[in-house]
Amino acid sequence: MELFIIIVQLVAGLGVLTLGADWLVRGSSNFALSIGIKPLIIGLTLVAFGTSAPELTVSVKGALDGNSGIAVGNVIGSNIANIGLILGLCTIIRPVDVSKELFRRDIPVMLVASVALGLLPFVGGPSPAGESVGFEFSRWKALVLLAIFLVSLWLTFRNAGASEIPSSDVARKISRAGNLLLALVGLGALIGGGYFFVEGSVSLAEMLGIPQLVIGLTIVAVGTSLPEFATSIIAAIRGQSDISVGNVVGSNIFNILFVLGLSAAISPVMIEPKTLQMDIPVMILMALLLPALSWRTKKLGRLGGAVLLAGYVLYSCNLFFNWV
Repeated sequence: MELFIIIVQLVAGLGVLTLGADWLVRGSSNFALSIGIKPLIIGLTLVAFGTSAPELTVSVKGALDGNSGIAVGNVIGSNIANIGLILGLCTIIRPVDVSKELFRRDIPVMLVASVALGLLPFVGGPSPAGESVGFEFSRWKALVLLAIFLVSLWLTFRNAGASEIPSSDVARKISRAGNLLLALVGLGALIGGGYFFVEGSVSLAEMLGIPQLVIGLTIVAVGTSLPEFATSIIAAIRGQSDISVGNVVGSNIFNILFVLGLSAAISPVMIEPKTLQMDIPVMILMALLLPALSWRTKKLGRLGGAVLLAGYVLYSCNLFFNWV
């Protein structure tokens, strides 16, 4: 009976996620058009932060419950999945444009956030963590992340600019309130669907005896990244590259600076040495591969997507089989 409930949670969560993604992309892109905001800004803020709501919920809950492996692994694993799995699959389905604005402002912020997460735990040295040692991510370190997050938000809106505002005839056909409502309903569906899928995934993993950190880095991370996955895939299919790529970059920034920052500010978390030696370097490498593969053409093509996806598959296999 328990297995049946888990399967229902997984199937229902996936269905609601798909619907929510379609509504969020359609409503937010139309709303942005109607008020003259660039879709890229919507992708970097409303869509990115909204689709990261499951990560926020899971990581804060993990920190409060003392499950540092879930809290930290969820953020790191989600960021790796966002670029390797989600953006990799998106570009294999349909190559995406990477705007100059992302190279100038948002990708550097993502890289700074990733490196900060890799360096800050070492400040102060290791601390006892049960029978082993770990590196504490204390409240003052969390405040550093939150401060960087506020600066990144300021930079995003200061340089936002405006898109071409539609003509009055087109504007009449676009109901701002209706599209905003559609986007918000889609966001709610994403959060709800993500919650049910993560609950089912964690229950299934615990039944199989998978370690907490591995659950956080893989099943929970992919589960909480499903909103980003569904949203980016739908956006790519609709030709909304700015939302597709902006969603991934914005979500990675949000996950490190706000999700982990807020989680550690509420309750300091411990980071295992293995996470600092393997998982965070892989996250930084993925963050570097995105601009490296698209710098010359300002486009991420199918070959680049295949490289990202192959990197994610190798990383996931290593988690389960301990090759390195």
